[in-house]
Amino acid sequence: MADLIVKNGVIFTSDASLPFADSMAVLNGRILRVGNYSALKDLAGDKTRELDLEGKVVVPGFIDSHVHLIWGGLQMKRVELHGVDRKDEFVRRVKEAVRNSKEDTWLLGGGWNNDLWGGELPVAYWIDDITPYNPVWLIRMDGHMGLANSVALKLAGIHNLLEDPNGGTILRSAHGEPNGLLIDAAMKLILPWIPEVSVDERREAFLGATNLALRRGVTSVVDFGRYLPGASVEHSWEDLSDVYQWADSLGKMRIRLCLFFSIETRSRLFELITKTGRALSDWIYLGGVKAFADGSLGSSSALFYETYIGEPQNFGLQVTDIKSLFNMTLESDKVGLQVSPFLITNIKIYIHICMFICAFISTV
Repeated sequence: MADLIVKNGVIFTSDASLPFADSMAVLNGRILRVGNYSALKDLAGDKTRELDLEGKVVVPGFIDSHVHLIWGGLQMKRVELHGVDRKDEFVRRVKEAVRNSKEDTWLLGGGWNNDLWGGELPVAYWIDDITPYNPVWLIRMDGHMGLANSVALKLAGIHNLLEDPNGGTILRSAHGEPNGLLIDAAMKLILPWIPEVSVDERREAFLGATNLALRRGVTSVVDFGRYLPGASVEHSWEDLSDVYQWADSLGKMRIRLCLFFSIETRSRLFELITKTGRALSDWIYLGGVKAFADGSLGSSSALFYETYIGEPQNFGLQVTDIKSLFNMTLESDKVGLQVSPFLITNIKIYIHICMFICAFISTV
């Protein structure tokens, strides 16, 4: 018997033999049957609940193939800069957030996209005057660039004599001074100074993000965790035990997760899959590993054969050494782990085609 019958709707089935139905019977979250209401009556019992859709449309849940769920949930509670299309609005939102913050506490947020206000990149002096007592870190929408104010730069020891780290760039003024923008691996210079997010904050962020996903019709996601340029590879593993398995054990899961981890931790993932299988539960699935090859277009760090317009020395960034990336990819493939390389541009596509051909040849 069904515990739920949904009726009087327009249900898209994805089945060519019956593209649409008006009713659906469900038991324990699984679809038993779709069809006309009269064809489902035999599945109705005394405890079956009926839901009249009053002609509303039902489609299969959307699957988002690339999210950072907890990171996104955390951003929902911080300085929100998505959609800002003017410099003065950017500054106003930071100023408003500072007004509600205590001195010496970090002001975090992001989602800004400089293309929306003409392309000019924000710099520290935009917000220095309004943030004299608070370190600030605001991530660009792509996660490959962030803006620090002068307080944060000083705290992290980022000065004009500091060289760019491998795979990263410290943007500078015409006089050689850091202007507040850090790209890809250079973000490692600032992230260790930001207080770690508590378990409770991460759990709240996860629940908030899943609720938002459901409101948008998303029922499954491929989650690359808090593994972003410059971030610790341990974050995704901490979140697996502290957040995802916690939520699963308490019946708080509302969307299904396919999890990816840093390729640097491939051995740990393989050992876990060998021990538990890929499906940790009906809600959590162990997917594979992620690797960064280059940066992003929006942050002018994707790797090209030619330089960026107006930046005669900038070809982009090679975030990971190619030989190292090849070896990690090959090792992952040999033990059956799906590899998801982050790559943007033509030179990296060529390199990765060569890498995967070599990986395939070596296994046959």
